Amino acid sequence: MNKNKLNIQQKILLLIIITVFLSFFINYLLNIINTKRIINKAISYNKNIGESTAKITEDFSINQTKKYISSLAKEKARVIERSIYETKYDIDYISHSINHILSHPEQYKEIILPNHKDKEIHNGEAFIHYAPEIEPNNIKDELKHEIQISSNIADLLKNISNSYDNFDASVFIASRKGYMISAVHSNNNFKIKFSEYSNDYDPRETIWYKEIEKHQKLMLTDYYQAVEGYLEVTFGTPYYDKDGFAGVAAVSISLESFYREINENKFNKKEINFALNDKGEIIASSEDSGMFEVLKSHIDLRKSNNPTIAKEATNMVSGKNDVALVSIKGKEYYLAYAPMLSIDWSFGILIEKEEVIKSAKEIKSLVLTQSESFENSLETYYKNHFYQIISALLIFLILLLALNIKYSQRYTNPIIELTASVKEIAKGNLDNQISIKTGDEVEELADSVNNMTIDLKSYMDNLSRVTAEKERITTELNVARNIQASMLPNVDPDFSNKKEFDLAVYMNPAKEVGGDFYDFYMLDDKHLAITVADVSGKGVGAALFMSISKSILKNNAQIAYSDGKEPKLETIIRQTNLQLNENNDEAMFVTVFFGVLDLNTGELIYVNAGHKTPLIRHKEDGKFNYVQDVKKSGIIGFSPITKYNEHKITLNAGDMLFLYTDGITEAMNSQRELFNENRLKVSLESIQDDSKASEILSTVYKAVNSFTSDAEQYDDITMLGLVYKGNE
Repeated sequence: MNKNKLNIQQKILLLIIITVFLSFFINYLLNIINTKRIINKAISYNKNIGESTAKITEDFSINQTKKYISSLAKEKARVIERSIYETKYDIDYISHSINHILSHPEQYKEIILPNHKDKEIHNGEAFIHYAPEIEPNNIKDELKHEIQISSNIADLLKNISNSYDNFDASVFIASRKGYMISAVHSNNNFKIKFSEYSNDYDPRETIWYKEIEKHQKLMLTDYYQAVEGYLEVTFGTPYYDKDGFAGVAAVSISLESFYREINENKFNKKEINFALNDKGEIIASSEDSGMFEVLKSHIDLRKSNNPTIAKEATNMVSGKNDVALVSIKGKEYYLAYAPMLSIDWSFGILIEKEEVIKSAKEIKSLVLTQSESFENSLETYYKNHFYQIISALLIFLILLLALNIKYSQRYTNPIIELTASVKEIAKGNLDNQISIKTGDEVEELADSVNNMTIDLKSYMDNLSRVTAEKERITTELNVARNIQASMLPNVDPDFSNKKEFDLAVYMNPAKEVGGDFYDFYMLDDKHLAITVADVSGKGVGAALFMSISKSILKNNAQIAYSDGKEPKLETIIRQTNLQLNENNDEAMFVTVFFGVLDLNTGELIYVNAGHKTPLIRHKEDGKFNYVQDVKKSGIIGFSPITKYNEHKITLNAGDMLFLYTDGITEAMNSQRELFNENRLKVSLESIQDDSKASEILSTVYKAVNSFTSDAEQYDDITMLGLVYKGNE
């Protein structure tokens, strides 16, 4: 031995010393790096939490606000619409009542109502007004009688006016002869002095009177300035006497009342409420200035210079529901609107976006403040923890070094001896035996090496024989797999561009060779035969029985159709069963779905001999369903007396058919759960109407593969997909 070289003990001691210092340095470096990384990640993570929390809060606030103001707009629209709609019934009732009074004057007494010029009229009290051409003290007897009889409508007018408890409203009839009977309700409960009615006020000259007289129907007028000075709308209808049109029965409501109605239950103080008529004009608003105030001059918001307002005003007038983001003077607002279809109005609510996300910003600031405090405490904690780890590590390494110096020689000598013996064995001396008696793992290792040497001699003798046999079997199985694959037909090129149908197939055996098979071929120019089958068992035996079954079934089908007639499929299956049953000493059998599709009519005749129930999707309902009327027949090849039944279904253009073996539904995941029929049906539901047959198989394959993941495939998997296109 070279004296300049270190022995094992010295090397171990040197290695430990180097390891101690390297460990100390590496741990020190890693702790610094990891501490900094953890702190940085904590900072980044906390900032992300703040941003994410703010974003989630903002999105939640926006979504909840949009839902709330949308429902609030709809509710307020319904309230106003209901109030207006109820007014229709009031007006109809007044019209019918005055019609009856004028048609049957003999049934009523003469009533004298106060003239507003003669006395102070109280809230809800009925009164009479005369046009300038009528002198109350010099009225002809006939007109005087009519007025006093018509005054029987006063109680009805008072009752109806008092029902408008949320509105400032006038309920009246205006006769074509120049008199008007009216009752007024005001929420301010003021005493009405009708000095506002000028001496030359004639209701017959008003907009509402002329419009209703012209159209002779129930109408809601555009808003206008009333004689009282405020803006109002009138809802009126004509009434008649024996001479025809007699006047107008109406209810006038101030737009100020609508303002009070729409301004209730506001989302916040900065919320803007308004109502739009069918001409795009604001007829009621919570604003007394700006774009959304009610103007005496009619302005169409659809023609606004603000494109976002113009667009949404157009949508409102067209009767749509929506919540949209609009920009007003550089600020963003959410606009929710809902139609009042029966009166061609629309109600809108505006709320500033900044108000919605204000709470999210506050939460973000709070989270970031708490995150900063957490980061500081985290950094302090990791510094203290770092010093503790370094101290503990140094103490541990010092103790380890001392123990190694004391005990290293005791363990190194047997190892040196064992190393020398192993070198002899490595040179090919398998008869060398090691003798070490330390009573510990080194002795056990020496004994193991001795046993290994004996086993190695035996193994090397057998290895060449086993390797040669395995290579022979593998070669034969690969040949068998290729032969089996070559027996199955390919879609390309003969079946890939058929105008009547689209066909796709797939098979993946669980072992080198499998017992599943599929088949398809033309029996004549209009009949397509399709087969999916599953042989009992696995491996070479199943593969041989599969090839025999496929050949016999195809031969019988082709012979049966060779004379130009359409034979019974149950006869073909029965003949196949008899041939497979002969000399079937292993009692093997096969389940088969065999069908023949008439390409002209779409009629599919089939026999299900113990096979899995296929799924079909008819284009008109768009859902895959298991074929319900299938009465399965017995399996093929097991008994010569088995009976078989054939069935029929009709495919229309665009219908899809999916055939498969139990390797699909009985595929298992790592928890030994089955894929089952329900998961198969659910996976097929995602297929589109215009999908190809290959896409059907791809969808199922992906679903099964995702379900089983890395679990071993237990059974052969075979699929056939068919899309019937029809006879074009």
